[in-house]
Amino acid sequence: MTPTQEIANHITAILPNVKRGTLRFWGQWFGKPYDNYHWLVACDATEDCLRLRFNEDEVLAIWDPADAEITETTFRIGSATSIRWTWYYYGRPKTPENLFYIDYAQQDGGIVFRTNWDTILGAGPLGEDAITYPAAEMPDGH
Repeated sequence: MTPTQEIANHITAILPNVKRGTLRFWGQWFGKPYDNYHWLVACDATEDCLRLRFNEDEVLAIWDPADAEITETTFRIGSATSIRWTWYYYGRPKTPENLFYIDYAQQDGGIVFRTNWDTILGAGPLGEDAITYPAAEMPDGH
């Protein structure tokens, strides 16, 4: 069993008792800070990819997750080589044209992103300090 599969087994064993909240990826909020609320409903893994499924059919795929702490009070993946967050446009039918993604990946000592979400720039680097943040987390409330 790989470390990624061990993380998935741990999460599956404690579901549904996993922290709920707003997601942030390498310091970048999904939406406005604390403007949305997600909870984990299922989890699985391949050798190197952890797939977390959330309450509105969102999927967080995390490649090579490490330094994971997932409990009732903490949701944190300290590092990863890349992440993909997919979601359906909220309030619209769950159809392929309403499926959006944001990809984040480590590259040249920093983090880059790309997306098909029409509300932000399509691709580019994040700020220089992005690499210092956890790959994925649900920070405590404000």
